[in-house]
This record gives sequence, C-alpha cells and structure tokens, in this order.
Amino acid sequence: MSMLYQSAIDKLNDALEWAMTALQQTKINTEIVVQTLWSSVVRINTGDELFYLKTTPALIALEAGIIKILQDQFRAPVPTVIAHNAELHCFLMKDAGTSLRSILKKKFDTDLLCKAIQQFTSLQITVADHVDAFINIGVPDWRLNKMPDLYSQVILQKDLLMADGLSELEVSELEKLHPKITGLCQKLSGYAIKQTIVQPDFNDNNTLISGNSQNITIIDLGEISISHPFFSLLNCLYQVRKHYALTEDDHDYLQIKHACLKNYMKYESEKNVVDALEIANVLWLVYGLLAHDRLIHACGREQLMSFQHGKLSELLKELIAVCKTY
Repeated sequence: MSMLYQSAIDKLNDALEWAMTALQQTKINTEIVVQTLWSSVVRINTGDELFYLKTTPALIALEAGIIKILQDQFRAPVPTVIAHNAELHCFLMKDAGTSLRSILKKKFDTDLLCKAIQQFTSLQITVADHVDAFINIGVPDWRLNKMPDLYSQVILQKDLLMADGLSELEVSELEKLHPKITGLCQKLSGYAIKQTIVQPDFNDNNTLISGNSQNITIIDLGEISISHPFFSLLNCLYQVRKHYALTEDDHDYLQIKHACLKNYMKYESEKNVVDALEIANVLWLVYGLLAHDRLIHACGREQLMSFQHGKLSELLKELIAVCKTY
C-alpha cells in the first residue's frame, strides 16, 4: 500500500469520525459514492436521514464557503451544509434528492432538463454583479481579460506538456496561439453577456431533484471560477450529446440548447448569442487547460498525470486543430 493511498484513507477516517460527532451519532452506515484524487463523497445513513460527507484537497477546499455565499446572498438552489471542518477540508450536507441523470436515463424529459438549465442560468445572471464575494474567498478569477496571460503561464510549463504527450513542435504551436486567443477573448468580451460563476462540470448528473417537492439543487460547486458563463453551458451540452446520443440537429437537443441561451437573449439578439457561443466553444478549451492545471496543483502533478495521463495533451491538440480552422 502506497503512503499516498494510506494518507487518503487516514484523512477519510478522520473526516468520518468528525462527521459522527457533528451528527451526534455513535453508529452510522456509510458508502463511498465518489472517489477521485480531487474529491471523495460518502453517503451517511443514520437510520432516520441521509447525509453526505465531502472531502477535498486543501487547495480546492472552497465549496462550503461558496455554498454559504450562494445561499445567504442569493437564496440559490444549493445543498444545505450542516457542518464544516476547515482543518480536515470537509463538510456535511443534507440529502437533496436523486440525480437528474438517473431520472432521464429511465425516461428522457426535455422540459425538466430545460427547467434545470434555465434555473442555473438565472443564477449566473443574478450573481454577475457580485463576483468579488467569491474572489475574496479564493475562487479563481479567470475572466476573459486575464485568460490569455493565464494561458501563457501554463504553456510555459513545457516539460509538463511534453511529459503528457505533446511534441516540441506542438508546444511551439501553442505558444504562437497567444495572439489568436487574445483576439477571441476581446471579441467575446464585446457582447453584453456579463462574466459570472462558472460551474465547470454543470450537467444533469450534478443536478438533483427532490422526490416530493421536485425542487432542483445544483451540486459539485467546489471548482467554481469566475469567467464567461457559456463555459458551464458548453459542458452541459457536451454531456447531453455524450449520454443521450443526441446530435446537434435533433429536436430535443435544439430545445436544450435554446434553454441554455434563452435568458441571455434578454441582453443580446439571438444571432449574437449564438455567435458568442461559437467563440466560447474555442475558448472553452483554454478554460479546460486552466481547470486541469488547477487540479495538478491541488492533487499533485505525478498523481494527477498518472490518473489522467494524456487528457491534457488531447485537449491541447484539439485547441491547435480548432484554431487552424476558426
């Protein structure tokens, strides 16, 4: 057993011990429902209620604070945190229902998915004028005016990129993309779409539906950043195509895409919003690079690259290809 693996077990055991104290329980049933390098989630059944215990690495242990801001200042549809341990980088939250994906896999409901998406975009718009509240607690500021320089800082890590599978020529090509990325960021900034919170993995699996009330809750908020809102929506659309075998021409897909953009059409024409989405689709790859680099720092380079070897180089090769044709 590696020291790293043993350390993770010890950390989880400490968190579970704390959770039992916080819940005032001496006996609980537990089940690990998520286990990655960047988070672990344990379902806790006390016999009367269900709770979830989440732990993360120290450098991305922001979720409890993010949820508090969203709940206190915006009455957002987020989990109810009942206890938080900053030292152990973990928190306890109440059960909020079933994942939307598990519902849609049984019977696809376009209207329900569209309702969840429009609820999320409404939140993004509401938060847009108050992003400093998140930046002040450590949420990354990846707004478009900062993105080109942040991109360059990651690309300078030549040894990292080559270790993940890129050639020296490809790294050189990536360096030369800086002016194009700068231009695209400036162009996207020209639309009347305010930058706000980005949930990088916003999708139907990170959306919960409560059984009785049918309330919608957005989860997995720890890796939020401040950037262009369409980066969340592009991930949602990608996940829809991936999990439900929808093509971009399918009627259901077009309805879902419209739901993603509808609230933003209050600020720009439909044509402009669609054009902005196309630009964002290129820059989404740059956003993905920044998100991956953040996880490298949080989880450890060797650990993450071993766990996801080739993911970074695949993303950057796609960026090179897209920029050649855009």
